[in-house]
Amino acid sequence: MAEAEVTKCEEKRCSGSIEERLQINGKIHEVTLTEESLSWKLFQNNPSQRIVNHHLKLSEVITAEFGTKGHVIDKQEESNEKGPEGPEGYQRIQKTNSLKEESTSFTVFAVKRSRRRKWRVQKIKFHCPDVQSCKQWVASIKQTIAKQETQRPKRLIVFINPVGGKGQAKEIYYNKVAQLFELAGIQTEITVTETSGYAKDYVIGWQVEKVDGIVCVGGDGTFAEVVNGLLIRTQKSEAIDVNDVHATLIPPNLRVGVIPAGSTDVIAYNTTGVNDPVTSALQIILGYSLGLDVCSVHNNNELVRYTVSFLGYGFFGDMLKDSENYRWIGPHRYEVAGAKKYLRNQSYCGEVSFLPSTDEDHNPWDKATCRVGCGVCLRRQDSQLSLQGQQVQNSYGSPSTQMQSITDPSTGWKTVRGEFICVNAALVAGMCGKTPHGVSPTAHLGNGCVDLVLVKKCSRINYLRHMLRLASGANHLDFNFVEVHRVKAFKFRPLRPEDLQKKHEHEASYHKGQENVTFDPVQGQKGSSLKPVVRVNRQTSMTSISSWNIDGEIGDAPDVDVRVHCQLVKVFARGRESAAENEDRIKGCCSFGNTQEDIEVGSEA
Repeated sequence: MAEAEVTKCEEKRCSGSIEERLQINGKIHEVTLTEESLSWKLFQNNPSQRIVNHHLKLSEVITAEFGTKGHVIDKQEESNEKGPEGPEGYQRIQKTNSLKEESTSFTVFAVKRSRRRKWRVQKIKFHCPDVQSCKQWVASIKQTIAKQETQRPKRLIVFINPVGGKGQAKEIYYNKVAQLFELAGIQTEITVTETSGYAKDYVIGWQVEKVDGIVCVGGDGTFAEVVNGLLIRTQKSEAIDVNDVHATLIPPNLRVGVIPAGSTDVIAYNTTGVNDPVTSALQIILGYSLGLDVCSVHNNNELVRYTVSFLGYGFFGDMLKDSENYRWIGPHRYEVAGAKKYLRNQSYCGEVSFLPSTDEDHNPWDKATCRVGCGVCLRRQDSQLSLQGQQVQNSYGSPSTQMQSITDPSTGWKTVRGEFICVNAALVAGMCGKTPHGVSPTAHLGNGCVDLVLVKKCSRINYLRHMLRLASGANHLDFNFVEVHRVKAFKFRPLRPEDLQKKHEHEASYHKGQENVTFDPVQGQKGSSLKPVVRVNRQTSMTSISSWNIDGEIGDAPDVDVRVHCQLVKVFARGRESAAENEDRIKGCCSFGNTQEDIEVGSEA
């Protein structure tokens, strides 16, 4: 049926809704726009025939465009013309119109999910009876989208790390992300980082302009740099001393997004569920927001760094430091350094003091993981931030009594002393390509806690079993040499082997039966009548000092004082979707034959 033959219904504008008969793929449909969705069904005179309704949630509609604007990214062709932000010799993708002007049609661009949990862009073309009707539909859809609860960004600062991961950040941004931001009407200011720490210094010192957020194109290190710069800038503007371990920090008013282009991309994995630039870009465009916990790391009352995902002392710290000698290998340098570290099988004497979480609605052994709409994280949004900060501050006590509070049962602090192969602290689950379920699979993004994983001295074969389970997604925590504690804060200090021996003898004599002291099971048991001793494991070499791996950056100071700040930073992300939810949204998506087209943005669906 020709477009001019489309029968127009009288528009109904009750409660903001619009109804009209429009043509989709050559067939007449009854199309309805409400405050929450755009829906349509095939118009037919036979009431007995089954009618399928198709719905698009407006929260997942990117935009609607009139005429040829609806086809701006139908096809792409490479041009030798260098774009304004493109590097020298780089062929920037130019967008061309593939169809002649269709003055009575408009196109809706929306999100489509795949069974691999990746998001893609689909477009649905609607044909109207006249130009005026077409304009009204486009204007109404855009106005209704603007009323949605999510705050969609209009202007972003974009940092591109050209050397992170495989060095493909520029190509990923210009080939997969830039045209999506343009389609959504987002203005961007592009900055290519030049050295390590460039993004952090830039954010701290930039001249304040009206922006809605910051986007990092790179790995976890680039994201951590921006977060550190943003937090330091915010605290300075509020006259808060960042070196004060007891300070309650002020959350920044900007959200941060990440387009994964690094080696592991832990933040992208754990906030979107996949390592996919297009998925991350679409969640930024739609304005999704999550509260992310942050740890402040201090040494001798001086801020070392803010961390957003992981701290590791011992194995992972040494591996990171050794990997600097193999940068010429690329991302595989970590495997080389890790293999060498494993063969050494070193352990480190130390003392870990921590404040256990008293929350009753979550623990490290939960089967439920942090997902979209996580009740644990939702209960700790915004208003919980100041409360959590006050609780930890009171537990620390005053600076003059800080060390006393560690061994005072009234404060709730507990202490573990012994020989550790590694001391790990996971703020997020830590899922990535190398660890399918992460270092701590049930860690939450915004529960105000960090999961402390203590791997005690063991044989090479046992540690290998632990690491193989971690790499395969099996339960790597179910060993008698592994302890897991969900904590609000912790402190670590190294000990010499002879100091450890003296402390155990002292604890055996004066602290029998106290619940706040935990002996290494290799060295002694609580409640035993025998004096705990330090047994020498002939398969393990003891070293006194290691380094910290702090979000992929080396921390040489072993003594640290770590505190969790609940949902201190907001990130552009929706959260991980469960397999069932993803499947439901695939079925609920408007997949109905040839009435839609998918937009390929430089990647597989």
